Parts: sequence; structure tokens; C-alpha cells
Amino acid sequence: MRTIAHITDIHLDEGLLEDLGVNTERNWRRILKDVAARGIHDVVFGGDIGAPTSYSWFFNTVKHFSFRYVVGNHDDVDDAERYFDGHSDGNEELYYALEEDGYKQVFMDTSSEHVSDAQLQWLTQQINTDRPILLYIHHPVLGIDTPIDRKYPLHGRDQVKKALLSNLGPVTIFCGHYHMDDMQQVGNITQYVTPAASYQIAKEAGGIEKDNGKFGYRIVRIDEKNIQTELVMFDA
Repeated sequence: MRTIAHITDIHLDEGLLEDLGVNTERNWRRILKDVAARGIHDVVFGGDIGAPTSYSWFFNTVKHFSFRYVVGNHDDVDDAERYFDGHSDGNEELYYALEEDGYKQVFMDTSSEHVSDAQLQWLTQQINTDRPILLYIHHPVLGIDTPIDRKYPLHGRDQVKKALLSNLGPVTIFCGHYHMDDMQQVGNITQYVTPAASYQIAKEAGGIEKDNGKFGYRIVRIDEKNIQTELVMFDA
């Protein structure tokens, strides 16, 4: 069984978070210390590192892990590619796929907040497989009844959803962006939204309400037959 730490939305060096009283560097160190203490070597970061000024420090902190990365809407693709030692199947976008542990693992780029025609065509080709799909993406593909979904959704997600539903096998999505925990199933798709490593946003509220009291990540355990997840949350 492979164990993965799915961590997302740390937002380093962003002044707004300092105004919220969020110490993102301290949060990040605390999470990585916990990941290492559990003997977890594989880390997938789900996007929104933060300001480019933080990239050198951020990527240095994960150099001792087996590290993979998807780009968020707060990330700069060109700057990130200078530090991320990974192959991209796109020209101007950072997306790639690999086969591992019996799964087809797909890593998408939604830094522009939409899915380009080129990336959608590539995705359709990648999921044409008899292997179960693991999709890592910053934005949720399945809609959630929450204010932030109504204001900041992924544009073109219906096309992604349609493509995934056309696959005959199971598809499991790990994403972030909404700064909350959520899990839902539609057809063959199971989607997990991982809480943010920085601050949370209330799921049920009249507007976007930020909560700096908690931060955390998700542990994902994978074998050839099933996927299990566990949340790890900290008091700020």
C-alpha cells in the first residue's frame, strides 16, 4: 500500500494572510514535520504555493520527499517550472500523467481557472485506459453548494466531468481551492476536496467567510483494490 500526503493551498508570502493572522510558513513546517513523523515519503501538492518570492524556499522544504505538484490559480507556471523537476505534456501549461500502483495518475493545470482545448483533448486521451483513474487537480470538478463555488468555479469543468463520466472505470479526484473538506460521488466519480494548509472557508454561509483557526491536509492510502483517506487537522 502506498501512502500519500495530499496538501494544498498554503499561500506563502501573501500579505492578505498576514492580515488574517495566518502564519503560513509555520503551518507548512508543522505539516511537513507531521508527514515525516508518520513515515510518509510521497507528497502531492494541490496548488496555490503563493507568491513567486516563496518558491525557492518552498521547493527546498520538499526536496527530501517524493514530490509531485499541480498548479493553482495563485501560482505562476513559468516560475514554478524553474523549480519543479517534472515533465510536462503541455507547451504553456504544466500537466502530465503516469502509471503507478495499478492506477493511471493524471495531474492537471488549472492556473488560468479554465481548461484549455488542448488540455481537454489530452485528458480524453489519457483516460482511455482500463486502469482506474486518479486525478489531481486544483479546482473541484464536481460543483458544491457553497458561496466560493458560485463565485470562483473552474470554467469548463462540465466538459471535464463529461469526459470522466464517459470512462467505464472508477475515477477518484483529489483537489483543493475551496479551503474546506468535502466528499461526493456522481456516477463513477468520487471527489475529495482537501482542507487548506493555510485557513478554511465556511461551507454553509451567506458569503465567503474565512476561518483562520484550523489548517491541515489529507492522507491518502492506495492499493490495487481501494483508496482510503484520513484528514489531519491542526489548531492554528
